[in-house]
Amino acid sequence: MKYVTVITAFLLITSCVNQGSEKKTGKEEEIIHKAQSEVVTLDNGEKWKANFATTKGIMNMKYLVEAINEKSNIDDYRKLSENLQKEFQHIFQRCDMTGEAHNQLHSYLHPMSEWFKTLKEGDMDECRSAVASLNEHLEKYDSYFK
Repeated sequence: MKYVTVITAFLLITSCVNQGSEKKTGKEEEIIHKAQSEVVTLDNGEKWKANFATTKGIMNMKYLVEAINEKSNIDDYRKLSENLQKEFQHIFQRCDMTGEAHNQLHSYLHPMSEWFKTLKEGDMDECRSAVASLNEHLEKYDSYFK
């Protein structure tokens, strides 16, 4: 368990610093996913300062999710997953945040990967539920970051 913590810390520190387009392996993503189950907190009652690319990426994700409606079909959800993952990747590629703000951002972003997976692989009911959860989560961004 100690090694997982050390590996996770290393991955968290380097994930936003790496500006290349390298993709993480499934195992690395799994380690990050398991390690980032913390609740997002404020900075002594204040919002964390996020970089422009992160805020723009979250805003783009909100617009993508808002395009889904009761007429959406399974292909729409699959396309939504693909587009959300692209925005998610752009956030990571352009991340220059450091310190605790960086850690809090990762804690905030962490749950999204499961919803993306559901949108890619789930049935209609699971996809609808994932969109509702994702939408609610995206709305909380402004509560923690400025």
